[in-house]
Amino acid sequence: QKGYAGTTMEEIAAAAGLTKRTLYNNYADKDALFTGIVSNVGSYADAFAVGVREALGAAATPRALRAALDGLGRRLALGIVRPEVVAIRRLLIGESRTFPALAKAYFDRAPGQVISTLAAGFRRLDRAGALRVPDARRAAAQFAYLVAGELLDRAVLTGEIPAEREIVAGAREGVETFMARYGD
Repeated sequence: QKGYAGTTMEEIAAAAGLTKRTLYNNYADKDALFTGIVSNVGSYADAFAVGVREALGAAATPRALRAALDGLGRRLALGIVRPEVVAIRRLLIGESRTFPALAKAYFDRAPGQVISTLAAGFRRLDRAGALRVPDARRAAAQFAYLVAGELLDRAVLTGEIPAEREIVAGAREGVETFMARYGD
């Protein structure tokens, strides 16, 4: 709420219901705590990447592919357009000059990993003739933006999280647009 520089370890301990000593026993300083928080947010991307491989690997028919992409789009949008992710992205954007390596590590582990995993799946689907993707990485980035980008940008910039129904509708329409471009 007050940004990195405007928040003390004492305030963090109080908000978490911890003593200052407990907080310092787990984190040497505010930098270590910030790094730990950012790292924890990346764990969602790890789990999502596993789900991408499973969902796209099981998409053997056009109907199954569409269902897999609808499911992935919905999960991706709901997973990233949520208060914790929006808050960490806002904080990282504000602190990226102070913590450029942390911002890069977050990008690589979260959005970057998801895009890479989607790209690998789209490459396989292209080889199988289920999609037409001349540039799998670009297609993966477009998929991610189509299902969540505008809503995520709005949430990051305004701090307002859209309603779940709006997120789901946006994801569904994003998949529709993706399939219009890359579908067979």
